[in-house]
Amino acid sequence: MLDAVAQQAGRGEVPGELAFHQAVLDNREALSATIARLSGQPSDGTDAYYTYIAHLMADLPLPTCYTPSRWLAGEAAARARWRALVTARRDLLGAG
Repeated sequence: MLDAVAQQAGRGEVPGELAFHQAVLDNREALSATIARLSGQPSDGTDAYYTYIAHLMADLPLPTCYTPSRWLAGEAAARARWRALVTARRDLLGAG
């Protein structure tokens, strides 16, 4: 399944899903490549959103060039929630 997701993401179809799987597998190299690819795509606003979330899922620091998003419960809560999804999936798969 991950291969199918990777193929679709290579066409720009599912950037969030690929970043999620890479975060679950703690594949920092692949995740960095996905983030770089997202950052380099022409943006309609959603690419920046996916890039931001990819950082939160992997518990990576945000680049200084980012304009902070407004999360209803704040960035720390958003980071904790995205990270919790990753760690729950990792625990389910026994990948952690």
